[in-house]
Amino acid sequence: MLLPLAACGTGGAAGADDPELMTVLLDEAGEEASEWTGDAGDFGDHPHRPDGVEVDVAYPTFEGADGFAAGLAEQVDREVRDFRGASRDPVRLAIDWEVVAAGSGVLGVRLVRTEEDLHGQRRGYGTYWYDSETGHTAYATELLVDHDALVALDGIVREELTGAEDVDLEGLHPVMRTYDSMGFNSDGDLLVEFDDGHLSPIVVGHPPTSEPGRIVAVVPSEAAAPLLSDLGERARQASTAEEPVLAVDPPAAAAESVPPAPGVVAAGDPDLDCEDPEARCVALTYDDGPAEGTPALLDLLAEEEVPATFFLNGDPTLTRPGVLRRAYAEGHEIASHNDLHEHMTEYFDEDDLPGQIAAVSAMVRRQTGQDVELFRPPFGDTSGPVVEEIGRQGMAQVLWNLDSQDWTGLSPEEIADGVMADVGAGSVVLMHDTLAPTLAATPQIIDRLREEGYEFATVSQVVGDPEPGESYPPDGVTVPEYW
Repeated sequence: MLLPLAACGTGGAAGADDPELMTVLLDEAGEEASEWTGDAGDFGDHPHRPDGVEVDVAYPTFEGADGFAAGLAEQVDREVRDFRGASRDPVRLAIDWEVVAAGSGVLGVRLVRTEEDLHGQRRGYGTYWYDSETGHTAYATELLVDHDALVALDGIVREELTGAEDVDLEGLHPVMRTYDSMGFNSDGDLLVEFDDGHLSPIVVGHPPTSEPGRIVAVVPSEAAAPLLSDLGERARQASTAEEPVLAVDPPAAAAESVPPAPGVVAAGDPDLDCEDPEARCVALTYDDGPAEGTPALLDLLAEEEVPATFFLNGDPTLTRPGVLRRAYAEGHEIASHNDLHEHMTEYFDEDDLPGQIAAVSAMVRRQTGQDVELFRPPFGDTSGPVVEEIGRQGMAQVLWNLDSQDWTGLSPEEIADGVMADVGAGSVVLMHDTLAPTLAATPQIIDRLREEGYEFATVSQVVGDPEPGESYPPDGVTVPEYW
């Protein structure tokens, strides 16, 4: 299960004798494909640009496929931005490419990411697919017919990896960034590969180790076939074609809107309308995680079919990325609680704010693909510059209008009684999944709220489409005078 990076061979099918490696049709620029290359200076518009970080990235361009070049450029830009934001003391990021499919109106490119930071060097992988008929650049999960097919594939992969050394199946969930690198070998089998450390067990206080390296699951073609979309079947054919076709015709018309890719999960109950005057919506929010007790809380929320909103800090997110992926996969809203859990107006200069605010957003995007839209400053300590930077990074500030006071040492019963004493329609309840009494109080809170006719929603549903740079809820905690 622990495999080296594929050895590439321009113009041939690299790894043709190894069923656990994708075919490689081209890995360097030439007459059949050009190349765009960039360095740190090409990404000057990112909100956080730490000094001294080396960037050396590239992607291929093809005749007739300008839309694919734009899609790859967007993905590379995202990778650079998120490496800068999510890494501890980032040193270097390099992105190389391989063409893994060409034919049947499909082009496939595998991007290989090599990065170095405080925690060492690791590699990551992503495959992207261009449909010349529509001009659409697709994520790897769009090789599958729908989200149910991804769930089925997740079950197949889980079964194959059961018992594998250095693999923590608790971190395996059907989300887009877990399944962001899929392709085919020369036999037409579907390959699913995972970044270094993506499925490694939790190491308390440290990101999961990347030492196991690349993990791959091989799904035989007959098992994969029922799961593939039309694009996926054509990609399989293109991956095994004897004569690759690298030049394509421009699409006849602009690509129509496409549904979210399999593995993109919406938070909350889509049928719940909190703007309905008859609705009595409450948002349960949990700060400071993911923590040791968060999986047990997720078990409860799943059993009760209750969505919540989790405001995450940086170090816990790096330590327990699999818990983050699970929360996202199960329909909870994921938000930022800043990188470090410190008073933002006291602990940080204005020059520190871009990096502090960017960190958790980048971590979440790397693990799920989700763009974070909500930010809660630790302790509710905010200011004009803080909110301005939050808005500049595309997020709204979310405070609360019901403090459970769980952080004061209350018992579970006292926490539940306090919430019930002050709750009302539109309540945004402040709690912490790092605290055992809070975990014990949550079942009581859910039961008692249900008895009184309340419905559970995400923060975004309760406040109603929050706008970047604004603060919610309107009747939230007391904030500084500038407000």
